[in-house]
Amino acid sequence: PENSWTENFYVPQNRAQETFLTRHKGNKAAVELVANLLHEAVLYSKYKDYYGYVFYIGRKI
Repeated sequence: PENSWTENFYVPQNRAQETFLTRHKGNKAAVELVANLLHEAVLYSKYKDYYGYVFYIGRKI
């Protein structure tokens, strides 16, 4: 459901990003990382009806 993404993922992530940027003030890589994460949130807002994640676990046999 949508609130799983918003309330349980993006809202806490925003708080963590603020803390992260404060801790890494002036670090260009940190700023770029957070910018990419914010872009992901924008994409979610735009395409939430089609949005999801999938994880695959593989094992060599």
